[in-house]
Amino acid sequence: MSTSIVTANLFYRPMRTLATILAIALEVVLILIVVGLTRGMVNEQARRMEGLGADIVLQPPGSSFLLATSTAAMSEKIADLLKGVEGVAAVAPVMVQLNTQGGLGLLYAVELETFSRATRGFNFVSGRGFQEPYEVIIDDIQANSKKLQIGSEISLLNHKFVVCGIFEHGMGSRVFLPLRTVQDLTGAPGKVSLMFIKCLSREEIPAVAQRIREKLKGHTVLPLDEFVSQVSSSSNNLVALRYFLNTVIFIATVVGFFAIFLAMYTAITERTREIGILKSLGASKSFVLSIFMKESLLLCALGFLAGIVLAFSGQWLLLKLLPSLHVELSLDWVIKAGLIALFSASLGGFYPALRAARQDPIEALAYE
Repeated sequence: MSTSIVTANLFYRPMRTLATILAIALEVVLILIVVGLTRGMVNEQARRMEGLGADIVLQPPGSSFLLATSTAAMSEKIADLLKGVEGVAAVAPVMVQLNTQGGLGLLYAVELETFSRATRGFNFVSGRGFQEPYEVIIDDIQANSKKLQIGSEISLLNHKFVVCGIFEHGMGSRVFLPLRTVQDLTGAPGKVSLMFIKCLSREEIPAVAQRIREKLKGHTVLPLDEFVSQVSSSSNNLVALRYFLNTVIFIATVVGFFAIFLAMYTAITERTREIGILKSLGASKSFVLSIFMKESLLLCALGFLAGIVLAFSGQWLLLKLLPSLHVELSLDWVIKAGLIALFSASLGGFYPALRAARQDPIEALAYE
């Protein structure tokens, strides 16, 4: 009987039911898309670095594994010191800059010769490496997503650059600029953000890393695979990201809470006489309470399912419109989003349901 009453209640005001379901869906979509974007960007950066082919990463003291948030810099001359370390084959100084023009992403500023020696090198699909100060090379994904080709002009760091080469993706960044040009534009001559180091053999990596630590105390020196692992886990371990995600989850929870609360409170006000009839027929407080709690949870379930569909549709649409943007929707966060929606729906529906259960049947029947 209670199930039929709950179902009838949902169809009594279909537009309000739809609005409540969409509000819960928004809560779920907000959590999944924001978390998915954060994890996708971080993990994509880690995957691109994994394919570099370097052996060791050197960062200055106080630097972050999440390169976009790191403002630390070190002298380019350290590269000369590293070349004298036993077991080092090549060193590539790199300046990393956060680009906000035409999208969000990291720019690498390098010297092509040293970078190619310290990594697996660029595999050009078309064009060549940069030879002029205001030339840029981009990967194939960036070229496809931005509809760029050889000779196209793009704005980076508030200056115009000409695309001279397109290479296969997986080189740490999608955009590479000449090191000297970026140093001049940013007012940081002789400064770099990190260095990639190539060893004479993979067996020597631990020993070489230890020798560098002894020479450059306080600097971060990590084998590339360990560095990639740290980058991948930074979405969970970085304090700023945790605060950001927790804020988004809190806002989403509040949205879900008020959506259910307002829907149920209004529904109970409208159905005061019906509640009075039920109680006059012998319905207990627990029966009335269960009816409205079931309605809240059913709205939550429908909103959750709608949110899952919208989130995966949004992921597909973003991939079509922006191939360089990655959204990772994982099962663990789908479950977490469901639990958060359940919590907000239960909390939002409890007080209106309790209010309905406590109504005096005589007063309810007299309600106009």
